[in-house]
Amino acid sequence: MAEQRVVVPGPNRKHLIAVLVFMVVAAGIIGFFYRGLSHPADKNIPSAFLGKQAMPFEVTWLQGQEYLGHTPDAKGFSLADFKGRPLILNFWASWCYSCREEARDFEAFWQRYKDKGIIVAGIAIQDTPEAARQFAKTYGKTYMLGLDTEDGKAAIDYGVTGVPETFIIDRNGVVIHKEAGPMTAEKLATFADQLLK
Repeated sequence: MAEQRVVVPGPNRKHLIAVLVFMVVAAGIIGFFYRGLSHPADKNIPSAFLGKQAMPFEVTWLQGQEYLGHTPDAKGFSLADFKGRPLILNFWASWCYSCREEARDFEAFWQRYKDKGIIVAGIAIQDTPEAARQFAKTYGKTYMLGLDTEDGKAAIDYGVTGVPETFIIDRNGVVIHKEAGPMTAEKLATFADQLLK
């Protein structure tokens, strides 16, 4: 009986090139995602609103009616309520982890500057009144809070792409700064002097 040989094909040049191309492409994709995920996005992307009048808004009250002399049954507040007064307008949500980081800093700032004329107002977006009020209670927020409409009109008009985002508005109603991401006590303090001029 003749001996049978089984021949197992070995790698040929085409196979080696295909594997090499695949590895280079895979390494490029992995590198692209690693770079994108490991480097935080620039949080201070210029806003189209800088140097321009703040957009009018109207939101439903969550708390703080007494600061504007509104009765507890008042429906909401608007940008017009702050005419002639410097405003720090913060978009936030109860489900937002970064909003927890800044909550106590905003409250401390409010307590320090409310008698000097700087207004702090927060607008909860994509939230429920119950969850937003519970968040305010948990983190000790006492400043003015409102809830955006179901269609998110205020957030859309301000170009909010995520929470938290904060707009610093001077007494003339001009947006002088936009902060994407959590604010700190230090950042808030730097704007206080500017707003009180």
